[in-house]
Amino acid sequence: MIFRKFIFFVFLLSLFATFSLARADSPPTTLIANGRAEYRFDYRGDKTPIEITLDAPGVDALELLVYTPAELEAAKRGDALVPIGRGTRGQGHDLIWSGVFNAPGVYQVAVENHTPAPILYHLDIRGESVSGIAQILADAPQNNSAFSMENGTRVLTVNLPPGAGQAQLRISVPNAPAACTHANEIAPTLSHSLKLCPSEIYPPLHLVGTNVALYSDDARSALVTSSGRQFAITIEGANNLVEGVMIQASADASDFGAWLCQYDECVFPTLPVKTTLRGGILYGGGILLRGSNSTIHNVTVHGGTIGIATLNGRANYLIDNQLNDLNGWGSYNWASSGSYFVGNTINRENHPCATPDGFKFEHGCETAGWTCVACTSNIVARNHCESSANCFYLSGERGLASNYNRLIANYCAGASDNCFELTFSRGNILQDNVATADPDTGGACNYPFWIGGSTVYFQNNAWQCAVSVDDALARAQNSTRVPTVALSLDSLNIAVPIVVPTPVVNTITSAPTSPLPPASTPAPAPKQLYRE
Repeated sequence: MIFRKFIFFVFLLSLFATFSLARADSPPTTLIANGRAEYRFDYRGDKTPIEITLDAPGVDALELLVYTPAELEAAKRGDALVPIGRGTRGQGHDLIWSGVFNAPGVYQVAVENHTPAPILYHLDIRGESVSGIAQILADAPQNNSAFSMENGTRVLTVNLPPGAGQAQLRISVPNAPAACTHANEIAPTLSHSLKLCPSEIYPPLHLVGTNVALYSDDARSALVTSSGRQFAITIEGANNLVEGVMIQASADASDFGAWLCQYDECVFPTLPVKTTLRGGILYGGGILLRGSNSTIHNVTVHGGTIGIATLNGRANYLIDNQLNDLNGWGSYNWASSGSYFVGNTINRENHPCATPDGFKFEHGCETAGWTCVACTSNIVARNHCESSANCFYLSGERGLASNYNRLIANYCAGASDNCFELTFSRGNILQDNVATADPDTGGACNYPFWIGGSTVYFQNNAWQCAVSVDDALARAQNSTRVPTVALSLDSLNIAVPIVVPTPVVNTITSAPTSPLPPASTPAPAPKQLYRE
């Protein structure tokens, strides 16, 4: 117990080094030459005083700017962004601003460095009715992947961040057919590579085999469609590819505004009889991948409940896909191992709902940008998530732990529940990730992470959410009797072996229609966390 408390204490010290609250007693923050740093805070609008101070010893060319919610909203409509106030020198500070407002909402503060060199500064935002102070951290654009031809073979090169075990992936993929196949020529099941024709609309496609590819037309003007609880594309086998395809799906009407079940079924204790929801991959959506060593690259999915689902896959590659505004999950994965999820955009997977037993939620309802159940040794890197309920969600409930996964350099902004949730699991690593406010709305992420019942390794993350690091840890520890342990790789000098997924060939061409946990397993009770 003494050792565990020591670990917890050292971990907190290392985390606070990167949790840059705008307080005078925080470490100094670096701002690049001619750079701008933005902060957000919540204010009750009750005319209690706000005081903001900025100190950067030896620096004169600084600006401190304050913006109201109304000014920020006007800027979104195209008006010039004009600050309500500017800091002035005085009261022992380089710059100070104070004031009161009668409008509640999200306010913003900007610090500008008008010098040709980087500076160190302290920003302090204080007030009785001020809360949720956090820096708004931008996501740097990444050049994740590119194709090349090598000895007649098409190769996809994927850049990986430090900590992934290797600098690049080099994936050999099937070549595109020379001619396209028209929509009216599609067979019910396809076992050969296919290229879509420009501007045509295709029915759901089913591809089965090895080294089978589905390519969009060069302009990406073709559409593959699905409706209700079906997938636009189902692909089975090994060493297969879906490249550049545009998908238009639509969720089943009964799934809108519903609590979504991640499993084959969820049982709710309604009266006079229990209510059973059928879920998992049965919801349908964009792509269902049954197989291994396959690649889905540069795909866009509109509508539907699931963007891309993988089932019992090994060494798959989901790279640079656009999976936004889905009804449930951008990327849904069951029993994935040794796979790579890199550079995907998974924004706004979130909706309100009412559960069959009467609970109502304004957001969440088990939706997430990226979710994985019973997943092992995957690399999840450089993905971008804004305003989803949970951005990265590995639930270990029902004994379905996800272990030894590495989540590296991912960006989460404005998640209404948790940026990173890893429960009842072990050996997972959170490294170089960012949890911050939504850059467009200023809306805070709620919890930076939720790790109840898990042992998780942390390194060099930036946590800027409404719930602080120590509160997130304490509440996770108090949520379960299963030990919750947070370990800092930096402070304790712990080296965790990097398990590099090995490509495998899996010729399985069929699988169960859905994951099958025991039918008697009750649905997990809605977490109090989601109602705070």
